[in-house]
Amino acid sequence: MNSGKFFLSLFAASVVASSLTAYLTTCSGPGRQGEASSVPERKPAAFLPGADRLQTEFSEAISKSMPAVVLITAQKRIGVMSPYSNIYDYSRRRIDYLDVPSGQGSGFFIREDGYILTNYHVVRNQDSFWITTHSGEEFPAQVVGIDPPTDLALLKINEKKTFPVLKFADADSIEIGHWAIAIGAPFSLSRTVTVGIVSNKKRRGVGMNLHESYVQTDASINPGNSGGPLLNIRGEVIGVNDFILSPSGGNIGLSFAISSDIAKKVSDELISRGHVERPWLGIVMQALDRDARKQLKLDHGVAVAQVFRGSPAAGRLRRGDIILKANGKGVSAPYDLQGIIFSLSPGASLKLEVLRGSTTQEVTLTVQKSPRNWFRTSPDQQSESLPVRQL
Repeated sequence: MNSGKFFLSLFAASVVASSLTAYLTTCSGPGRQGEASSVPERKPAAFLPGADRLQTEFSEAISKSMPAVVLITAQKRIGVMSPYSNIYDYSRRRIDYLDVPSGQGSGFFIREDGYILTNYHVVRNQDSFWITTHSGEEFPAQVVGIDPPTDLALLKINEKKTFPVLKFADADSIEIGHWAIAIGAPFSLSRTVTVGIVSNKKRRGVGMNLHESYVQTDASINPGNSGGPLLNIRGEVIGVNDFILSPSGGNIGLSFAISSDIAKKVSDELISRGHVERPWLGIVMQALDRDARKQLKLDHGVAVAQVFRGSPAAGRLRRGDIILKANGKGVSAPYDLQGIIFSLSPGASLKLEVLRGSTTQEVTLTVQKSPRNWFRTSPDQQSESLPVRQL
């Protein structure tokens, strides 16, 4: 075979091999043009659909709730000496009064006609307020009710406009481990969302407020989140963000929100009355220490340390009594008894099981409306033993 024929044969074989390779690649590859691939796309089918669904639920809850959350800018009125003299008396200077921003917090609409729930410490000692909505609109607002014992306050925008609202969740539906979504304006960064879980529920005895029932969460909550909502996965309010425990002042995952049952009850009363009417028993309670329980052979109970004159307890309870049960529920600490009393209305009956000396007896009395400003004896929120930061 001469060299010309040899190279011609080699060229023909190369062409055939290339054609065959292209054909095989087309048949076994992603698919011919216009046809579906015969090889399925590789994806973890057992994981992605659930994650996508959870992600969608989070996104929907947040997008549904965000328009109802607002930024609250508090202002103080201060007097400034005018550089201009009084034209009628040059020896006198005029004082001009200015509203100066003095703090910020968060809040959320609870009624379409402009009622906003927030923390009392956000509005405390402030003179005026501006509300910035999700859309960027600004409205002046007035305080229409405060409740220091729970650290809640109510603001009102007087505009003929319908506002988006958030609904309160059933407090009994909250479980430890449920998702918790916080929305607010930490460090003035409005529309900030953080996510965690419910670390505990109905937490009492923290010592921040007289009436306590908190949803504890590890969601990151910082200064500016005060008064903002803590939500469940459905976008319902499970709590009103209030404070954190932190030795450093920064968030370490110990955040507390006022439980939805307290927030709803207080806000309803503030709207209807402008104040909250609470029942009053009229005693000073004291926890039993380990030695006292051992001596009395008790595993629970609260001691009566003092009885106020003219109170519902006067003449019915004595100093040194040990209250074992209230309305059939055992009490182990003062906040247990306090929570039971606060769940009642003025004029309601309260049945106590009391250990007096060596005898156990039942005492029934009627709680009355609390005296005005009785809450001024609230726990010291600046105590150095409690690393607390109100946000």
